[in-house]
Amino acid sequence: MSKQGKNYKIWIIFCIFLITICFLLPQSLYAASLNTLSDKMSRGAPSTASDHLIKFTTPTGVGEIGQYIRISFNSGFNLAAINYTDLDLFHGVITGLETEETLSSAANATDWGVSVSGSQIDLTHPTNAANGDILPADKVVIKIGLNANGGDQQIINPGTIGSKVIAISGNFGDSGRLAVAIYQDQVGVGGQTFGAPPNAVILNNPANISQNFMDLSWSKNIDFDFDRYEVYRSTSPGVTNLTGILICSWTNNSQTSCTVGSLNQNTDYYFVVYVYDTEALFTPSNEVTAKTLTSGGPAIPPVPGMPTLDQRLCPIFLSATLLSGTKPLGTAIFINGLSDNVNYPTLTTWESLVDVIIGNNLFLIWARDNYGQNSSILNATIIRCEVGDTNCNNLVDDFDLSGLAYHWDTDWCYADFNEDKIVNDFDLSGLASHWDSVY
Repeated sequence: MSKQGKNYKIWIIFCIFLITICFLLPQSLYAASLNTLSDKMSRGAPSTASDHLIKFTTPTGVGEIGQYIRISFNSGFNLAAINYTDLDLFHGVITGLETEETLSSAANATDWGVSVSGSQIDLTHPTNAANGDILPADKVVIKIGLNANGGDQQIINPGTIGSKVIAISGNFGDSGRLAVAIYQDQVGVGGQTFGAPPNAVILNNPANISQNFMDLSWSKNIDFDFDRYEVYRSTSPGVTNLTGILICSWTNNSQTSCTVGSLNQNTDYYFVVYVYDTEALFTPSNEVTAKTLTSGGPAIPPVPGMPTLDQRLCPIFLSATLLSGTKPLGTAIFINGLSDNVNYPTLTTWESLVDVIIGNNLFLIWARDNYGQNSSILNATIIRCEVGDTNCNNLVDDFDLSGLAYHWDTDWCYADFNEDKIVNDFDLSGLASHWDSVY
């Protein structure tokens, strides 16, 4: 190495040392991933005012003074017009029966505080620890805009079309990200948005399988312009609304089940649910499959139990990650409909290397026994963070650098971006290449 190169490396390490002293060191970041994270926007057009309906489930909860929930919007969203009167905060165990919190411009003994700064919104726990707690596993609903009680201002969409990231983080221990689409929509006379396809439902594996019947069920679609569900079946994989046979059609969005009859014995069937909206746009669900029973065959055991997924405490930075968990004895694991890339270290454990993109990655995981019976579906959202973003808050900044500096030459996984068990020059260069980048 040249003398100039050595001096440059010494200068970098010296800067790291100074930054470590100057900035507060991050606390332990054993964060959990938010579950079922979503955002329903009233408008998708560029440079247009829109309401937001953000929902998620928090594994950890927000129950201490000083803890806050931070909503970070992608560059281009304009939040200048909104304040605490344009937000509602609900939480609870049961959807539709959530508790509404009182919001103010600053947290006090009874109220949650709301702070809007740039592209971020912070909701801060009341100053009295006995009030306002969001419990672990609570479902959280945040309304922003005219959909809030008393709201009279909205967030302005970015001026360019494309996928935009919204991140949920804070100092309470959980985080997550989602992507929303900015596109050229159209609005009818009644204020209905046109051009956006409906949200898909999750189709569960068939249940109560017999020689000629089986039961299907799926999640509920809550789009305001819902029109109907259509269920299709086929004896070949890849069933669609063109290749399949229509077996059920419901116009009530709460009717989320269908009994399928007149099936042949000992036959594989494939199913999909389509959601249609009032514009005749549609979105298919995931595909599921099951095999009918054979007449006079052996006694069928109970449906296998749901597999588990091992919790990962460290962030994911690489484009592939290893999922693992447990499974019932004598079953195979399916991930998003495939079982090819699953290994079994023991009779009751499984693992699979899966590809992940930056942001949220949905995996539908279930177990299937030798009789073709499927367990309930495990719905897992895996989040991949950008290199350099140690706390997965959608921004690479001083906080991330100070954490990396403090844990130099250790195996601190929050800054070990290449997962080689050591925080070193490679990780520093990765952080530097994404400095001040909002992705």
